[in-house]
Amino acid sequence: MSTQTTSQTEPMVEGEKEAPATESSEILTSIQELQGESESIKDILDMEKAYALEVATIMKQFLDQIGRSYVLDPSLFPRLGHGVKEVILTPQGVFFLAYNNGLNIARTVDDLSPDSLIKVLERILPDVKAFLTERRQKLSARATMLEKVAGELKRIPSIPKSARASQTRNQ
Repeated sequence: MSTQTTSQTEPMVEGEKEAPATESSEILTSIQELQGESESIKDILDMEKAYALEVATIMKQFLDQIGRSYVLDPSLFPRLGHGVKEVILTPQGVFFLAYNNGLNIARTVDDLSPDSLIKVLERILPDVKAFLTERRQKLSARATMLEKVAGELKRIPSIPKSARASQTRNQ
C-alpha cells in the first residue's frame, strides 16, 4: 500500500508544479490582451479627436454660412457644471456661457468634447435643415418668377430703331 500512496502523491506534486506555471502564463496572456485593448482604445480616441476637430471645422463653416445663433440647453454640456444659466452658439462657432454668478466665458466649437459636439449637432441640425429648406424654397420661387417674367418680356415686340430715336428726341 505504501507503494500505491507514493505513486498517487507523485503525480499530484508534478501537477502542483505545473499549476503555478499555467497560472503565470494565463496572467501574462491576460496582461497582453489588456495591453492590446488599451492600445486599441488609444487609437480610437485619437481617431475620435481628429474627426471631432474636422466636424467642428465644418460646423463652423455652415454656421457662418447660415448666420444664425442658437440658445442651447446647458445640460448639453455636463462638464461645465450646474452654475451655467445660458449657452449661446454664435454663427462664428463661439459659445458664450453665462454663469449664475455673473461670469461670462467664451469657448469655441473646437473646445467641445466629442460627446457634447454630437449633442449640439443633434440639437441644431433639424433647425439648420428647416432653415436651408425654407431658403431653398424662397430662392426657387424667386428664380421661377424671374423665369416667367423673362419669358413674358421676350414676347413683347421689339421697338424699331427709328421709333426709339424719335422717342428720345421727344423727351
